[in-house]
Amino acid sequence: MKRLGRFLLRALAVVVVLVVLVFAVRLVNGLRYPTPESLTGDLKDASRYSLSQPGMTVERLTGDYLNGFHLHPDAVTHRGLVVLWGGSDGGPDYSRAVRLAGQGYEVLSLFFFGQANQKPLLSEVPLDFFDEVLAWRAQHVPDGPLTVLGTSKGAELALALQARYPEIDNVVVYTPTEYVWQGLDLSRPASSWTFRGEPLPYVSTQRAAPSATAAMFAAMLFNYPMPLRELYATAAASDPNAAEARIPLELTGHLLAFAGDDDAMWPGDVAANALGAVDPPRTEAHVYPGAGHLFGDHEGWANGLALGGAPAANATAGTDSDAILDAALAAWHA
Repeated sequence: MKRLGRFLLRALAVVVVLVVLVFAVRLVNGLRYPTPESLTGDLKDASRYSLSQPGMTVERLTGDYLNGFHLHPDAVTHRGLVVLWGGSDGGPDYSRAVRLAGQGYEVLSLFFFGQANQKPLLSEVPLDFFDEVLAWRAQHVPDGPLTVLGTSKGAELALALQARYPEIDNVVVYTPTEYVWQGLDLSRPASSWTFRGEPLPYVSTQRAAPSATAAMFAAMLFNYPMPLRELYATAAASDPNAAEARIPLELTGHLLAFAGDDDAMWPGDVAANALGAVDPPRTEAHVYPGAGHLFGDHEGWANGLALGGAPAANATAGTDSDAILDAALAAWHA
């Protein structure tokens, strides 16, 4: 009995030591991997985006599902309309929208989930909301081309829309995907998108290799940035629904894809190259060495997620892709 007691005390001591070590590692990693200031806070909070911008009028838009901002330049110098979405953070890619409106483009900077009139989570988001975009366009900007631009999950959205709305002339995607993916509601598996009331076929992240899933949970346990690329890659390779979930490119206009080859979130570089190879030069890809999932002068992590890339490479990718985007939009919207 005494021997059992000593064993239990030693086991308890080991457990206590392990718990303390885990908490210590989590604390250290929390200090090592801070989220960049530009990505902190709730990007779905519409009040964080200033409506007072030089050289333009910014109007808040709400509809049945439509939600975001209309940026109208004081001097419109380009025909048509550019529509932007951010990624899984739920933001509307507002800073890019302001930059483009400052160049004379009519811009819609939109949320696609997380607002009061929208799905609360990125799961079963109705693609039909684009009907409202087209109705708004017909009333306010009826002439000229329509370009849609999305980043990450916003790129998935833009690609899913072009496959169903021939009214879209051009698509620009940053760190795109080839597939429709499972939504981000962790309480139940479901498609990210629906259309006309039906869920789109999707690749399930539950099909990922056990090693990729284990790496994700280890990162959660020890509070270091979660590397999800292998989770997505192995899920796409093993899910029997992958062929049906692949997004077809139905676009008759132009496509421009950007990605970094050090993307730690998902295989955005693989998808960008595949899209660029569909019908060059009408479809065009730019993959930047050493850049990660998000471009800009920041480290390769944010909000507990591994993004990949080094600051210098991410900054170079941001500057170069801006120049290519500007030239493409100027040609398309002349």
